[in-house]
Amino acid sequence: MNKGVEIEILYWDVHLMQCRFSCFDRHFSGQASIYMNHDALLKMADALSGFPSRIGDTRDFEFGTFNPDHAGGGVNMHFYCVDSVGHTAVDVKLRGDACMAMGEVESVALRIPLEAAAVDSFISPVRKMELAVGSKAYLQMAI
Repeated sequence: MNKGVEIEILYWDVHLMQCRFSCFDRHFSGQASIYMNHDALLKMADALSGFPSRIGDTRDFEFGTFNPDHAGGGVNMHFYCVDSVGHTAVDVKLRGDACMAMGEVESVALRIPLEAAAVDSFISPVRKMELAVGSKAYLQMAI
């Protein structure tokens, strides 16, 4: 698995799509399948455009559900500046369908260091993802 975040479309119909979010940060990894609206990834790409624009810039996204009473998993992504020289990271929380609460079975929380250029490189493939099974986008972790 590549280090970073990969999004792949697993299923789609006229009402929704299912994506797999796979994450790896050198030591830990996890993945969750998320049900979401067709335009959710495009909205994320648009909102990430220009990140980071200033010190203290943050962008937050949540897809799927963290409620164990609902089917499917959830992903929470918190993009932020780590320091005053523009180093960035994304904190990712994944919840699998069988997870009752974060920290329980089928959950993972990761911090993935990023470079601003990697975020820019991620946005274009996300925007180009068609509603086709197998379409992917990859956000590369900083070395």
